[in-house]
Amino acid sequence: MAKQLGEMLLQEGLITSQTLQQALQEQKSSKRFLGEVLISMKALTEKQLVDALARQPGISSVDLAKVNFAPELAKVIPHSVASKRGCIPLQITGNMLQVGMLDPLDDRTINMLNQQSGRTIQPVAISPAAFPDALRRLYGNSAEAGASADDPKREIPSGPEIDQLVEHVMQEVSDAEIAKDGGKKTAEAIRLEIEPTDPPVIRLANAILLKCVQTGASDIHIEPQEHVLRVRYRVDGTLHQFYEIPKTMCSALTSRFKIMSSMDVAEHRIPQDGRIKLSLGGGTSIDFRINTLPGVHGEKLVARILGTGMLKGRVADLGFANENLELVENSLKSHFGMILVTGPTGSGKTTTLYTMLNQVNDEAVNIVTAEDPVEYNLPGLHQVNIHAAIGFTFDTALRSFLRQDPDIILVGEMRDYETAAIAVKAALTGHLVLSTLHTNDAPSTVVRLIDMGIEPYLVASAVKLVIAQRLVRKICSNCHEERPLAELDKLDLPTDLLENIERICQGRGCEKCNGLGNKGRLPLFEVMAVKSAEMRRVITEGGTEVQVSQVARKEGMVSLRENALTQVNKGVINIEEAVKIALSD
Repeated sequence: MAKQLGEMLLQEGLITSQTLQQALQEQKSSKRFLGEVLISMKALTEKQLVDALARQPGISSVDLAKVNFAPELAKVIPHSVASKRGCIPLQITGNMLQVGMLDPLDDRTINMLNQQSGRTIQPVAISPAAFPDALRRLYGNSAEAGASADDPKREIPSGPEIDQLVEHVMQEVSDAEIAKDGGKKTAEAIRLEIEPTDPPVIRLANAILLKCVQTGASDIHIEPQEHVLRVRYRVDGTLHQFYEIPKTMCSALTSRFKIMSSMDVAEHRIPQDGRIKLSLGGGTSIDFRINTLPGVHGEKLVARILGTGMLKGRVADLGFANENLELVENSLKSHFGMILVTGPTGSGKTTTLYTMLNQVNDEAVNIVTAEDPVEYNLPGLHQVNIHAAIGFTFDTALRSFLRQDPDIILVGEMRDYETAAIAVKAALTGHLVLSTLHTNDAPSTVVRLIDMGIEPYLVASAVKLVIAQRLVRKICSNCHEERPLAELDKLDLPTDLLENIERICQGRGCEKCNGLGNKGRLPLFEVMAVKSAEMRRVITEGGTEVQVSQVARKEGMVSLRENALTQVNKGVINIEEAVKIALSD
């Protein structure tokens, strides 16, 4: 940290307190490292700076001009991190990573590198003058490489540009800036771009949204802590912290998002919901669902990206195995019955359901949906948002739907007996009904309907197909490597699980996956058909989850656990991802 470096130089007697204050002010405006600023001010020489740092406990120095960089080091710390944080990997010895740093006293960067690399960090002082050339020798032209002319996302700034903008704007913004916006741009799609003439808080809000688009995140979490405002992004199902913003910006930033999503700016005591439609240019737009939640340190804001970015064209594109794909497509050809998709929040249920609707969507078919809220906008569908606060609930919507001559009905979620009863009635009277439940697997779904109060014989007659699904993180293809099976001994796994593992693979972590080792997600499916006489008999007799599962397995159902282990043996996912499913199955 700059403050810690400055205090060290003061104690060494190399600079005065007045010089330090001037340097800190210049450092904030120029966004350079403090050591570089002091050298440019001629307050001290490079040798004095490096020698002073090398005298600190646990820190030595190195001449970058004499370092021969191994090519694989470029994968250990991404170029964007190295240039932003003023650090460069020098050598790997066992579990030790030696890192040259412009500020080797920066504990925040050291901790971040430790978490990303999984190695113990040994900081080494380096010369600011030699740093740019060292970056070029290790990373080549990564810094200069921009989006190609035919890149459809070329209008979106790169990650480092956005990071620099966030850091720069944090120095400018104050609560008073929100008044400059005046609440404009709410009637139409808001421009998702950064204008230098906009007030700082607007630029910061847009930069945070841009970062979400640029990283492919599904959610943004803006969380007030005791002393800072934390910004995290959910990428491939896992939250990662990107920024720590001064707590003084909490009110201004939250107010900006409230204005963008047409919320009540003056209300801070109760949760609020809103929506932002952002224009990317070229006719492309993205919707965000915004929610605020009051807390002891301020209002937490979560933005979830909606839209058709992940929507597949046909069911065959989702990744079903051949036999399961046939079951799904045959069920969609039916003119009545119920198709249920089950799984926890964030498992891709809505994407699966809308891909089904996309496949059967036709001008000869009347499709209506009830959701809370509508997440995908498809032409040709009549989509309805549920408003429980005014009494417009799922069961109310379903009763209205049945008077609208529908062919296909989508119910966002069956939460209670009333909704389930109307949905089952619709499925038995000539309508194809698609919906979701929150259960762990396919067999337990039919048992849950019975527990909700639906008669077993109605469940057996109405339900055509149940799909349980999960999303698992894929190993990054760029840094994929196979590991020895002996590493399984470190994991406390059940014997029956270990017996089915043939190989294990892992991602080392590279620039393409931001050092995580995983990139992208893969859906796993468990498909159970309700069509045989034996299956209907077991359900009608009120069979347990175990009994229903036994019949389903006998008829060819492959469990989520088995699917996960298959992907491990193919080298697509790591063992940790499979264990999450295997131990909950």
